[in-house]
Amino acid sequence: MDAFHAEHPDVGAQINVTRHPYSFRGDDRSCGGTLAGACTPEGEEPTWHHSLLGYMGGSADARAQAEQHMYELGLAAGVKIDYNVQTNWQPVNSQRLMLWAARFGKQEVYMDALGKRHFEQRSSASHSSTLLDVIAELGLSRSAAEQFLQSDELEAEVWRSYGSTIREKGIHAIPFFVFNSLTTNGGPFRNGNGKHTVVRGSGDPATFKAMLEEALAAQQQTANSRTC
Repeated sequence: MDAFHAEHPDVGAQINVTRHPYSFRGDDRSCGGTLAGACTPEGEEPTWHHSLLGYMGGSADARAQAEQHMYELGLAAGVKIDYNVQTNWQPVNSQRLMLWAARFGKQEVYMDALGKRHFEQRSSASHSSTLLDVIAELGLSRSAAEQFLQSDELEAEVWRSYGSTIREKGIHAIPFFVFNSLTTNGGPFRNGNGKHTVVRGSGDPATFKAMLEEALAAQQQTANSRTC
């Protein structure tokens, strides 16, 4: 965004974000396996480091390479990753609370604060205490969030998203970004017919700047066609 605005100081850009809960386990609620899921009690989750061994097919070398690669990507973004945090690969409560925070316009700051605690401070995003601490940090009601977590509200929506993102949308790796401009309506989460831009993986500033440039060009073309 900074690079785009530096080149187009007179152009305003607003990005409205819709997040879809995702799990590499999908909506599989069975117990066992290498990735902690729905059956794993809170506080008994394996560490991210331990889980990655199973995710990488049991190869310690492959895990080490993956961890090093992600660690370097994190440093480039100002994040110092700690792999010894406990991790549940179906963090239903975490993602339920993300959707709840969105009702107050706090979805993105919730994710930023939660990510910092989870990835850098070894305070698991799967633990209720972490979630409630984040809610309090954002100035939202801790007691209201606690009552929400004790209910089953939005639980079905999270599980539905777990299943649909993998089976219906065919998404098997994250992050997965789909961009539409004001004049388009495409991609797997809309009607799929309009022009859209997909970015698979973390990307880099140049990738996202190019996407914004493309959106601006499309918007200008539409405006010009209306005045002719």
